[in-house]
Amino acid sequence: MKLDCIVIQFAKFPRVGGVKTRLKPLLGDDGCYQLHQQLVKRVNENLSESDFFNVLAVDQLGDQPLINELAKSSCLLLQEGEDLGERMKNAMYWGLKRAEKVIIVGSDCPLINTSHLNLVAEKLNDNSHVFIPAEDGGYVLIACTNVVPEIYQGVSWGTEKVMQQTREKLEQAKQETYYCESLWDVDRPEDYKRLMEVFTHWPNDE
Repeated sequence: MKLDCIVIQFAKFPRVGGVKTRLKPLLGDDGCYQLHQQLVKRVNENLSESDFFNVLAVDQLGDQPLINELAKSSCLLLQEGEDLGERMKNAMYWGLKRAEKVIIVGSDCPLINTSHLNLVAEKLNDNSHVFIPAEDGGYVLIACTNVVPEIYQGVSWGTEKVMQQTREKLEQAKQETYYCESLWDVDRPEDYKRLMEVFTHWPNDE
């Protein structure tokens, strides 16, 4: 019997020099590494407060303190695919074999919480896809009840065009889609400054 909903957190495996690279001029390699871990942990804690089955999907496996810690409470899944789109598509297929609804959440938005997940799951009752767009033109969450392969292909990942391109592909595929209110995530120097202003005691600010 399938679950009602699975939540999959997407994260890059923490590695110095390989995460949050757009913030390198501001934070340096080690600062980017630390921030990435803080965001992955914060998002994981927020998602774990929900009643949904939680999975942490990373792009490689290995012995790493944070991943080892999170693996105690979240099932680990290895992302598979040549680019982000293919990896998300494959994770959706994996999830929909096990649940009626699948939600994929990035690890860049510290604001995502149980209320967002509950709203998304509710909207999936009447829509095949639900998104929480990001203010920078991407999205922080994608959820679905069926896979439309086209929306994971030919998308300019990491740019301000992601949400618009995805929306157009969904319209062409005639999918009922709901778009939640946008949230901001942490990718650019201006995002980091906003993070410090909103969470004045980051990373321990609740």
